[in-house]
Amino acid sequence: MKIIVKGAYGESNFGDDLLMLVFEEYLNREFKNSQLVFVGREKHYPNNLLKHSKYNLEIHPDVVVYGGGTQFFSFGERKSKKTFLEKLCKAILNPQMIYNFLINKIAPSKGKYSDVPNAFIGFGLGPFKSEIAMLNAKQHMNGSIFIGVRDEVSFNYCNEWGIESHLGADVVFSSYFQIPKLIGKDNAKRKIGVIVRDWKWEESGALYIKRIKEFIEKDSSPVIYEFIVFAPLIDKEWSNYLSERDHLVWDPDIDNVDVFLKKLNEYDGFISARYHGAILGAILGKPTVCIEIEPKLRILCDQVPQLELWKKPFDISELTNIIANLNYEIDYTWALAERRKMADDMLDLFGERLSKEMLKS
Repeated sequence: MKIIVKGAYGESNFGDDLLMLVFEEYLNREFKNSQLVFVGREKHYPNNLLKHSKYNLEIHPDVVVYGGGTQFFSFGERKSKKTFLEKLCKAILNPQMIYNFLINKIAPSKGKYSDVPNAFIGFGLGPFKSEIAMLNAKQHMNGSIFIGVRDEVSFNYCNEWGIESHLGADVVFSSYFQIPKLIGKDNAKRKIGVIVRDWKWEESGALYIKRIKEFIEKDSSPVIYEFIVFAPLIDKEWSNYLSERDHLVWDPDIDNVDVFLKKLNEYDGFISARYHGAILGAILGKPTVCIEIEPKLRILCDQVPQLELWKKPFDISELTNIIANLNYEIDYTWALAERRKMADDMLDLFGERLSKEMLKS
């Protein structure tokens, strides 16, 4: 069997690179003797991370899997310096821009794999500030052989649209992801990693950038804070800001996943604006604060209630209080066991559906 897995791979984002490797482990273990190809951005480094798969190799697959991440969403746009009149004039002078937008958004094409069964596994939906984006999501998902979502909000979207789905969990929670043997570093002072990201979507989430800098500058506790960048090619504003400062960055041309996880394990806790940063904080057994830049971080705190949430509008005194009361002996055991079972059940059900689909052909 030939399987293509599509996602936001090849963007030097540690979260998506980790998803890629978890899917590789699952599919190679459960579908032995299959040809597995991951498809993403044109970069070479995924070939160095993958062990038993190919990257961006041209094949005609038997099934296309959309592997994890937030596949469909739309946020309210951040304020632009251009006036409405300037935007309108640009559109009038360039009608092709309007045509391309409508063709791409209202009638999306499934491309060269339109005749191939597809499935969505462990992914998230929303938020949707645009009816066009919602229509795009529904059109892509209709007719899929399997849809497994990672949270209740995405599950509710599918129910409202009349699309059958299974409520699972992010595959990083699954038993197909095993962290390497780690030895925690005995820091003389508490050391907290601050996992940051640029935020171009809307103002209320982007406000955290200013506030987290102010918090670290003003904090008088003995805690050491160090910034962490998961996606340097994407988070260029943070990368520029940190260029003259000590920080940890994921560089897949230098590190592999196990090495980077060992570096993360040296922190005593995390403050994270990235979804998989918070998940890894829990898996590593570290107290973790989610920054509510977008709904999926709040949803994650509902799923793993031991996680803390720094809520909008990002009051500095609130974060100060959270950090002062962090539990460095926190126990995530039952919450992680629940997520693991939901992720594993989702993957098992997908396997059954795919096997039945292949018997038809």
